[in-house]
Amino acid sequence: MSKAEELLKNSVVVINKPPGQTSHEITTFVKKITGANRSGHAGTLDPEVSGVLPVALGRATKLLRYIAGKEKSYVGIMKFRNIPERADVERLFSQFTGELVQTPPKISAVRKVPRKRTVYSLRLLELDGRLALFDTRVDAGTYIRTLCEDMGKKCGGARMEELRRTAVGKITEKEAYTMEELIDAMWLYKNKDDSTMLEKMLRPPEQFIDLPAVFVKETALWSINTGAQVMAAGVERMDAGIVKNARVAIYSDGKFVGVGIAQISSEELPGKERGMVVRLERVHKI
Repeated sequence: MSKAEELLKNSVVVINKPPGQTSHEITTFVKKITGANRSGHAGTLDPEVSGVLPVALGRATKLLRYIAGKEKSYVGIMKFRNIPERADVERLFSQFTGELVQTPPKISAVRKVPRKRTVYSLRLLELDGRLALFDTRVDAGTYIRTLCEDMGKKCGGARMEELRRTAVGKITEKEAYTMEELIDAMWLYKNKDDSTMLEKMLRPPEQFIDLPAVFVKETALWSINTGAQVMAAGVERMDAGIVKNARVAIYSDGKFVGVGIAQISSEELPGKERGMVVRLERVHKI
């Protein structure tokens, strides 16, 4: 099996989602274009919001929960009812930085109950009349439209005009490709036997999983594949700084094996001969 064939069965492509289409529609288009047996996306975007949308193909769809990232970054335009002063907007933004309580909007698919979210940064970039260009970095699950409306309640009215997601965790828009670029890459692969562009766009899912690593011996792989946990006798080493109950990625001989929860800290591993080191959550590849 060629590298391109393997990637079409197990990879992630970061799509530059255009406005006007749902995340589900984009994911379905990617599946049809690539011929993958299944697809899924990490971090739903509203139809009118553009930007970074990671789409998993094949077996990589089972790893989406680890790819989504805990933080999202956006750039947007907010429209005020009245023309504000720059100092007033900056003061307003500072009031909505930090831990907030949000209720999801009516159009969202989740339960409409208040939940805590953190706005790590909220910066005014430009102010032109009633329009404010801003960027923000927030917890996953933070609704920027709701954030703008909540700020509007403090200043006489405001709403979100445009929004673009620039990053999902450490996945940035520099890594994103348009649907047209994906179509071109598949055409070259199918009609010219040229997979160069496609192999650049489709990347193994583990490249997007930002977790500390536990390295296991090859002799432990059979046991792991048959449902056994990662035991001390099968562990070669752990990244420094891993604490008990931390989520970790598991590797063997440079190959990604899966994801699990550390049962000990990395400081406890030296000299440990028995007991469970990692409780498996997902075995991906042996």
